[in-house]
Amino acid sequence: MRIFGFTTHGGPEVASLLHASKPTPGPGQVLIEVLASSVNPGDIKTREGTNEFEVIFPMAFGREAAGRVIALGHGVEGIEIDELVFGSAASGYGCFADYTLLDAAATAAVPEGLPLFQAACIPVAYGTAYDALDQLGLHAGQSLVVVGAGGGVGTAITALAVARGIDVIGVASAGKRELISSLGGRPVASGDGWVERVLDIAEHPAAVFDVVGGTVLQEASSLSDALISVADRSLVVELGGTGVERRRDRETYVKLAQLLTDGRAQVTIGEVLPLERAAEAVSLVEQGHATAKVVVRL
Repeated sequence: MRIFGFTTHGGPEVASLLHASKPTPGPGQVLIEVLASSVNPGDIKTREGTNEFEVIFPMAFGREAAGRVIALGHGVEGIEIDELVFGSAASGYGCFADYTLLDAAATAAVPEGLPLFQAACIPVAYGTAYDALDQLGLHAGQSLVVVGAGGGVGTAITALAVARGIDVIGVASAGKRELISSLGGRPVASGDGWVERVLDIAEHPAAVFDVVGGTVLQEASSLSDALISVADRSLVVELGGTGVERRRDRETYVKLAQLLTDGRAQVTIGEVLPLERAAEAVSLVEQGHATAKVVVRL
């Protein structure tokens, strides 16, 4: 089968289209024919070898997918052969591949009315955003500053927070102003003076959600004591904040799929590229040029 992946850790140069054997599902795993996956910043960290995910070489990119069930491992319940599902990759596997293994406990059926490309974006970006909002415990009417609101996770938390009645101030480049407004957020231009621009429209933000890290995260820490970052866990802890505690379970994914199917929130997809252009898809995210989610179709 085809995969877009790597056989050693490193930069963009180590990634290419490769051939690999079709995996066999073990206990608690689901083999799917992949129809769509998406790019997340964690994919770059996996390629670099700088995150905690197990890697089995040749390793495909992609931590989430939607596709058709081909086979079930021992003990898997609640999932049927030929069913359309979406979920999180099993440990050691990636989803930019013709076939992959999903963790059955983190796999759910694609409900009628939910496009596959959108379902493929739920486990990582939307799951992270959903868990972060629950962690913050904000109520309708409170304000949330999203730093890096124009990317995959940023658009996800903006959409989900607005659905809860939370006032979202979305910090992003000027070119993403319309996108943030379309999701119900209030856009603020990033760059020098962004903190002052936020305070001009939200004097006492209840919380900050950061997707950028570095000096921007340090600046963001002045806005609220309730601070979460998905970009730099060690720095956010130093600043008195925290990372996101992920659940990655079927129950959460079912709730998210229902929110999207009901129209209470939306998945914003900026690009859909074929597997043959997966290098371009990854580069868009790695270089910070992606608008919302970047999907890879198979």
